Amino acid sequence: MIESDDQTGFIPSSDGRIARGEITREKVLDAAERCFAMTGFDAVTVRQIAREAKVTLGVVGFHGGNKETLFLTVLKRRVETLNTLRLERLEELKAQSEPTIESLMSAYVTPYLEIASRGDPQWRAYAMLVARIVSDDRYYLEMAPLYDPVARVYLAELAKLRPDADPQLLATSLTLTVSAMISIVASQARIAGLSDTAAPDLPLAYKDVLIDFCTGGILRALEPK
Repeated sequence: MIESDDQTGFIPSSDGRIARGEITREKVLDAAERCFAMTGFDAVTVRQIAREAKVTLGVVGFHGGNKETLFLTVLKRRVETLNTLRLERLEELKAQSEPTIESLMSAYVTPYLEIASRGDPQWRAYAMLVARIVSDDRYYLEMAPLYDPVARVYLAELAKLRPDADPQLLATSLTLTVSAMISIVASQARIAGLSDTAAPDLPLAYKDVLIDFCTGGILRALEPK
């Protein structure tokens, strides 16, 4: 009889060990993602993550490391998909026509709204987690290598449209765009409360107004003073 290792979820067979280990690792990362999204990094404990994943503390440590490492791993495993979608949208846009500020904003924000609107609760948790941390400079050193390279690609496209624009103004405009995009995901209940209407179920429903808002703001900011 082949016995499993209770601490890692591995069984001493190469194929089975790898498959079982990957399943357990994803289970731990999914649980960490949900916990971080729900209460933020500071409030979460490794014990809470273990409880959410229904594994031991040793399993969390084996597959995720300490809380800081686990947090960064949770971000890294999703960002590649988001970055790829943004770059693909940009390439499609450039192949079809000359980009405009409006079309660039659409290419940048739409993938995130689509991800946040997926039926997959883990992608929804990721979107909520990003909404929690994006405005906190404490996380910038960890997040910059993940998100900034693609942001710089879009900034370069904006600079082509407005070559005389102050680079800091363009960076500020894109940062405010991100803040508005994040707010749509995080503030649906407030929108419903302030408007006394039922909020749409999916953030993607706000796509047009978000793009109009961000495009208008950038155009106004770039006007000569």
